[in-house]
Amino acid sequence: MFDEKELMFQVKAGQLDKLATLFENNKLQLFNYFLRRGNNRALSEDLVQETFMRILAYRTNFTGSSTFKSWMYGIARNTVAEHYRKNKNQALNCDMEDEELTNGQTLGEEFEVEQQNAIFNKSLASISPEDREIILLSRFQQLNYKEISTLLDCNLNTLKSRMRNAIGKLQMSYQQLVGENS
Repeated sequence: MFDEKELMFQVKAGQLDKLATLFENNKLQLFNYFLRRGNNRALSEDLVQETFMRILAYRTNFTGSSTFKSWMYGIARNTVAEHYRKNKNQALNCDMEDEELTNGQTLGEEFEVEQQNAIFNKSLASISPEDREIILLSRFQQLNYKEISTLLDCNLNTLKSRMRNAIGKLQMSYQQLVGENS
């Protein structure tokens, strides 16, 4: 295993080929982050590319005071925010139900998992973007609360409270949708 922070310091020092390693190890997680934020696959791919172009452009700003991942997600958040500022009239193109399923399941199991994923994605899309982002950063991108609180520029206890509220809203939405589909 390699240290991403050390690789980023090497990129900062001019070893630009090291960025390829960081890209390969983070592109899928970053793609899923953008996809789960409600973007379509093509836009998510573009946002991954744009994020890494910005990482390259802003490499001299990396101080190492946070992990590479939390610095990368800070850039990713700014990238998507700027995209929507520039494209205010563009609607969200959500194809979150287009996620791949685990192989080796029977058709019935696959259908059930597909339905659960669809309900989960629908409930995730129904909560506010702020709540959705906290859940995505924590549960799907595996950033810890300290990293997220730094990224969102909020107090750690405030973040924990916001997370509890977001999870509660997600659970309520999920239960309502499960009740509708029963």
